[in-house]
Amino acid sequence: MAISRSNEVFDYVVVGSGFGGSVSALRLAEKGYRVLVIEKGKRFRDKDFATTNWKIWKYLWIPFARCFGILQLGFFRNVVVLHGAGVGGGSLGYAMVLEQPGDELYQASPWRGLADWKSIMAPNYATAKRMLGLAENPREWPGDAILREIAEEMGRGSTFRRTSVGAFFGEPGVEVPDPYFGGEGPARSGCIHCGACMVGCRYNAKNTLVKNYLYLAEKRGARVLAENEVTDVRPLPPNQPDGARYEVIYRSSTAWFRKPERFVRAHNVVFSAGVMGTLRLLFRCRDITGSLPDVSPRLGDYVRTNDEALLGVISRDNKANYSEGVAITSIFHPDDVTHVEPVRYPDGSSLMRFLAGPLIEASSNIGARLLKVLQQAVSHPLDFLRLMVIPGWAHRATILLVMQNVDTHMHVRLGRSPLTLFRRNLVSQLSRGEYIPPESRIGHRITRAFAEKSNGVPAGSISEALLDVPMTAHILGGCTFGRNAEEGVIDLQCQMHNYPGLFVIDNSIIPANPGVNPSLTTTALAEYAMSYVPHKNGGVPAGT
Repeated sequence: MAISRSNEVFDYVVVGSGFGGSVSALRLAEKGYRVLVIEKGKRFRDKDFATTNWKIWKYLWIPFARCFGILQLGFFRNVVVLHGAGVGGGSLGYAMVLEQPGDELYQASPWRGLADWKSIMAPNYATAKRMLGLAENPREWPGDAILREIAEEMGRGSTFRRTSVGAFFGEPGVEVPDPYFGGEGPARSGCIHCGACMVGCRYNAKNTLVKNYLYLAEKRGARVLAENEVTDVRPLPPNQPDGARYEVIYRSSTAWFRKPERFVRAHNVVFSAGVMGTLRLLFRCRDITGSLPDVSPRLGDYVRTNDEALLGVISRDNKANYSEGVAITSIFHPDDVTHVEPVRYPDGSSLMRFLAGPLIEASSNIGARLLKVLQQAVSHPLDFLRLMVIPGWAHRATILLVMQNVDTHMHVRLGRSPLTLFRRNLVSQLSRGEYIPPESRIGHRITRAFAEKSNGVPAGSISEALLDVPMTAHILGGCTFGRNAEEGVIDLQCQMHNYPGLFVIDNSIIPANPGVNPSLTTTALAEYAMSYVPHKNGGVPAGT
């Protein structure tokens, strides 16, 4: 195998370009450091996004099938995970919701008592909101009206409101000079409310990371290497002439067969590949290659799903249109621990119907669940066809995203599963007293109420219907804070115990279920971590 070693030495190599990686890249570049960002996914211009998610080669990330899109699916015994890919990470396909969680987050056991987190995080949340262009969604749509009615009937009408989102709401479709960064950022166009946020915004309105943090980082000299996956990080012998402490090994993620290893040297490395990517890489370094044998034994502990359920309703009225608006337009709190949001895909993007299934109540018996599905198909065949076959699913569908801040979690380890018989990969485990709930009872109640008011068919996820396994778009945790390696993977500056110069900054450091969309929290935590990095000679102050 050909080997290519670079003579370049970077102050920081950042693995991944999502919310943690892009924030790190900008703040480090501002402080004068040489930064290389290595991203597994492809770089997308606005015009490169799929016009419909039926174009799976542009929408799904399945490399062996030559699909290099923005959405990946991960399968565990206890949960199915939807997560992002591409330069800009999860921001390319996320629903843009920027919600700040309540005080419950600061009381989470993995970091409670370590610091005054509420005071520490307040300015970082403020910076994250400014950088991501937080704005209130200006319009409501038919699904919002129904959800408001349900909230009022539950006595929770005061909790209903429009979402805070990261989009530019100028004059629809009209391009204007950079409205956010004093002319340093790219020109932007006003949102046209087409619903395509999660397929990929082709209209320059969505505030993805390539429009803010990453854009500004590249202007300040950070380099982004797309379509390459890091496979190992090796400590170098001390006192290297160039000062490097680590060698980062990577290879092409999109090549057909020949994938020679390449090497780059770094003073520091930031792991920001998201929960799935960061855990997989760190487990590989600790347990397979042995390059980082002293990574904390707590690696993979307390992985969470935001206690999430993906439910929905498909209207029987062929004239009904639930596909317009930004991806998520409103939110309400049916009780003190639950948040519900209506989600949409644009008309013509009905691929995700294959992740949907009939809404049935919980049962641990797979045979009983299958029987319930068959009974619904036989007793209500037209409804079953509307859900699974009849065209126009995205036009008539409202997905109900249900999130809770209760303390549910699982552990992730390196092992073998039916999907990875011949190689070790991430697998989930539940210890005694731990659980990922297969069903949200209040979510089911709201879904059935929504279906009744919209003359619709209630739906859940297919994994929940058949296997009693929930689905999440917000996988969190696995690299907890701690005073030492016995307590957690990282210290209070997000540096890994036992490895100076190695940092973890992404969703895997969120210590609890925030109960709301976590992107703003990940961004704020990255700002917090970067505030501890000193300036290099010649750097300009962070935040300018």
